[in-house]
Amino acid sequence: MLNIEIKARCDDLDFIRKILKQKKAIYKGLDHQIDTYFKVKNGRMKMREGNIEYSLVHYNREDISGPKRSEVLYYHPRKTDPIKEQLDKAVGTLVIVDKKRDIYFIENTKFHLDKVKGLGSFVEIEAIDSKGNIGSDKLYQQCNEYLKLFKIKANNLIDLSYSDLLLKNKISIKQGAIKQAVEISRKIPELEDPYSEIEYMKRLKDTDSLISIAYWQGEEAGFLVGYSINNSFYSWMGGVLPQFRRNHIAKELFQRQRNWAQRKGFDAINIKTRNKYKAMLSFLLSDGFIIQDLEKKELEMENRIHLKKILSHIN
Repeated sequence: MLNIEIKARCDDLDFIRKILKQKKAIYKGLDHQIDTYFKVKNGRMKMREGNIEYSLVHYNREDISGPKRSEVLYYHPRKTDPIKEQLDKAVGTLVIVDKKRDIYFIENTKFHLDKVKGLGSFVEIEAIDSKGNIGSDKLYQQCNEYLKLFKIKANNLIDLSYSDLLLKNKISIKQGAIKQAVEISRKIPELEDPYSEIEYMKRLKDTDSLISIAYWQGEEAGFLVGYSINNSFYSWMGGVLPQFRRNHIAKELFQRQRNWAQRKGFDAINIKTRNKYKAMLSFLLSDGFIIQDLEKKELEMENRIHLKKILSHIN
């Protein structure tokens, strides 16, 4: 199923509700939904438990503030099936979203008026092509028409899922020191021979550098260090402690680094990884990095893969 979606904060859900009634939208009812998100490697997977909607959902969606393309797979289990328990034991639960949702339809377009515990009120617009006969152009057009009709302002658009917004409340990223980064690096099993404080000081001397430390509910969880080389920024060293992985911590670390580098006026971020770090390579490609070069070593798994991400300038 192909969806084009818009999500926005909304302090006046009654205003949206009145417009939907004027348009003779079909009201499906109020659903109290518990969405359990799991720690999957690719995309997002959730178990939705509601009285109206009850399904296991996997989807890949763009993280942009306007209309977003989303490819969705649904499975509708019986309520007695232990799927949630099986997934929790197999991959772990990431976060739980608790919301009350009014559901409306106008033809192929679905509307959600949401009150999300811990986050507030939102409106969602989903233009749906369930049979593959509408096409993305028409779906984008429908979303944009309702965006104007509902008078949704650009600064109210949301580029993240509710799960991501809740996770942000658990993750904090702060400026760190070399000693802190080195201590965390020594606890990361993939960094078999971590660099010393002396090497960090040597690399960061006389450069524009950033040391970011990630915390998960107040506990040190990971780090990311980078520094300037010519007009580019080199993302040099980082990692997340095993017990905190799949909590989107790496994503938050790279987002902070990217925002900082943009503000500094850098044109790009460069990074190197190795063949044996498949999870890191997969993450970098999904985050918009492009492979630039391959540095061959005696062992293929030790080959260095050079990647680059172009940065847009902030005025």
